[in-house]
Amino acid sequence: MKKILATMMALALTIAAQAERIDSTQFVAFYNYTIQTQDDEGQNVTDSIRLALLVGTRATYCTTVLAYNRDGRASSEMMNAFIMHHQNVLTDVEKSEVVALEPIYPYRYLSKEPLAKVDWTLTEDTLTISGLPCHRATGKLYGKQWTVWYTEEMPSSAGPWKLRGLPGLIVKAEDSEGIHCFELYGTKNEVRGIGTLDHPELQKLSRKKLMEFKKKTLGNPRYAKEPTYYVAEEPDDFGEMRVNGVVYYSANHMLIPQKSHVYQPLELE
Repeated sequence: MKKILATMMALALTIAAQAERIDSTQFVAFYNYTIQTQDDEGQNVTDSIRLALLVGTRATYCTTVLAYNRDGRASSEMMNAFIMHHQNVLTDVEKSEVVALEPIYPYRYLSKEPLAKVDWTLTEDTLTISGLPCHRATGKLYGKQWTVWYTEEMPSSAGPWKLRGLPGLIVKAEDSEGIHCFELYGTKNEVRGIGTLDHPELQKLSRKKLMEFKKKTLGNPRYAKEPTYYVAEEPDDFGEMRVNGVVYYSANHMLIPQKSHVYQPLELE
């Protein structure tokens, strides 16, 4: 277990070390990201993970708190990150480009796309969240309708994942179905580099091709009960290990649950 986590962390650090720095942070925002889904028996469950949003003037980078801390000890969070197929997202405003890095066994995929413009509808509704005065806005991104709360107390148009473009930092965002929710729980003033994500080990796909692949494989009803059903050939290093009483497969320096949760896409189109 420790060896695989160390190898996964080493790859992340290698990508970071080889990355070309394009910006530096003004601050870092931390979010709880929750997903309402079902387990392999159809019972309702909530998956959750903590995210770190590195906010610069030119670019933002959304990753897990685990990767932000460069800490291989948080194994439970690493499991949740895989189960929910969280994307690491680099938004380069200057190049008007979004780059997403996502591990889906047996590969790690990289997709690039033009920066999507959300036509936000601003409202007069207000709410205090995490001690910050917020305004409500609604908008549609990749086929999902979102309600967000943003604060002008934080002078940035940034937000978690690919959500952005408001007159202040997004503090909370929830889709209309109540499946996905991002909520701010803290900020930190810190100067840290933001770099590119390209690496020779990454498989490159367009966003739409990656979305179609995920819909076909992860969206298949078999996935929750048998997460490796679509793998044609068992790799040489395929094995099993137990983490906190739960058995996982291990291969290609990745951990795969023997049973997973129902895939809940963030993008529908």
